[in-house]
Amino acid sequence: MKLIHSILVTLALLLLTVADAVSAPLSAARQKEVVASLSKAAAAMSSMSCDIVQTKQMSLLKDKMVSRGKMYYKKSNKLRWEYTSPYTYSLILNGTKASMKGKNRKDVVDVDNNKVFKEISRIMMSTVTGNALTSTSDFTSTVADGNATWEVTLLPKRRDLRQMFSKIILSFRKSDSQVQRIRLYEKKGDVTTIEMKNIVSPARLNDSLFTI
Repeated sequence: MKLIHSILVTLALLLLTVADAVSAPLSAARQKEVVASLSKAAAAMSSMSCDIVQTKQMSLLKDKMVSRGKMYYKKSNKLRWEYTSPYTYSLILNGTKASMKGKNRKDVVDVDNNKVFKEISRIMMSTVTGNALTSTSDFTSTVADGNATWEVTLLPKRRDLRQMFSKIILSFRKSDSQVQRIRLYEKKGDVTTIEMKNIVSPARLNDSLFTI
């Protein structure tokens, strides 16, 4: 469970340091239209790179923990998520293989032979490709109008996800349907926010970025 929690928080497949934006709820019909549009745009994305700024607000601490790094995605099953400050750490998914590399250790996992990692990989990729928005087995989704963004709230349905998160909020820019913010609300009260900046899509990415 700790492994699942650590990797999903690291991601998040999409997978930010501001308060929740004031947003207006949409009708059921309009929500369905928006989700279909966002899912279509995400599915059509061939590649992407961006800078990430992750802020973790601990429920028992006043100080915030800020980490910075990069994210790379290449259709349909290549993902690299790396932190460069204040520490170095990378997570790579490439087909049926996954690797986690820190300063002094590297672990490689065969996803197909590891039920836990196989599930983690599926959720991560479904988030990046937009399938999480329509995955009725994993989440219940609602959409609100946040002026310049669509605010999509995902409520976990499965027990393992509910044990970790009370909700996940994705902010999509209306201008290009790109995810620009992810907020993870943990059951214990901590909030992890990830901002995606300097987004390039499509991006010219060398396959060496995804070498396990």
